[in-house]
Amino acid sequence: MGSGGSSHLEDKHVLIIGAGYGGVQLALTLMKKKANFTIVDQKECLHHNVAAVRAIIQPGFAKKTVIPYEPTFGSHFRRGKVTKIDVETKKVTLEDGTELTYDILVIASGSFGPMKEIEGSCEEIIAKYSKVVEQVKESHDVVVVGGGPVGVEVAAEVATIYPDKKVTVIHAGKQLINPEATHKFVEKVTTLLKDMHVEVLIDDIVENLDELPDQVRGSYEVKTQKGKTVHADIVLKCTGLKPNSSSYSNGLSSHMTEHGFLKVNEYLEVEGLKEVFAFGDCCNSKEPKLAYVAKLQADLVAKNLANLINKQPLDPWKSDAVKIFMGLSMGSRHGVLALKNGYILPEFIIVNVKSKDMMTGSYFKDMHQQIPV
Repeated sequence: MGSGGSSHLEDKHVLIIGAGYGGVQLALTLMKKKANFTIVDQKECLHHNVAAVRAIIQPGFAKKTVIPYEPTFGSHFRRGKVTKIDVETKKVTLEDGTELTYDILVIASGSFGPMKEIEGSCEEIIAKYSKVVEQVKESHDVVVVGGGPVGVEVAAEVATIYPDKKVTVIHAGKQLINPEATHKFVEKVTTLLKDMHVEVLIDDIVENLDELPDQVRGSYEVKTQKGKTVHADIVLKCTGLKPNSSSYSNGLSSHMTEHGFLKVNEYLEVEGLKEVFAFGDCCNSKEPKLAYVAKLQADLVAKNLANLINKQPLDPWKSDAVKIFMGLSMGSRHGVLALKNGYILPEFIIVNVKSKDMMTGSYFKDMHQQIPV
């Protein structure tokens, strides 16, 4: 096993691409160790997208989902969009032409998916959320397309805040959440949605999805392959997850899977490259693409950076480090939390850890900032 020591971390410049959950976790660890590092992101703030499911529904909540980077990281933070990586010269090029050099590169660029594609300044992100809040507020018939974790949480948020609205979830899969979810987990989620009077259509595909605007109030007919037509005043699309490969496709294309994920070895190094790591949603590790997993992998990468610099053996990523299968908030008063072995923990745990405030308080605390009131 590697030493995980912190000596000599100041002697090498570590460049982190991506300041999402994993990148921020790694940067916070490196700050504590007084390491020499730079973290780059095109946003000026951490977009706490786990809480986005509430930010698009509950008035005034959006301001709790954006946390500025600069007050936390100071000169370690550089705002910019990475457009090219040159591993031969150890240089990264930003959109404005600026070149950043590194000794060790870490890619944590995350993914695009439901509630993840909002960009801009903190104020712009809040404004975009606030606009959707008004659209939802003025709508009666709400259709959520996608019954994965995000879709389920969104539907529960609408039903909790606006119990008089008609909420329908349309899901292409044969069961809610994903194929790996146990029957007991899905049954618990389904029961909670039923208690909230949410209608769920399973194993059916929306045929005219491309014709339906996302998060825009209007009058729509949602048509499914099985011949059903559901009226909607607003459609909330909660489908799809793809890696954010724009930062590394120019330079590392030969190290990507056909779906755009970076290929990594057991140490979370990019396959075939030295002194280049990748973790979280952008890499092809088999674990679920969750913030919780990205943070666990960030901790391992932090250890391996020290191991690499100190010429110690690297520690391998172990799947059994992931103890939790999934934790879903179902509005502010309910939720479902299951361990990897299938055991469902008492509801009060997930309610207190996540559902009550969508973990906004803990993330502001981690970033050493005060949460807005």
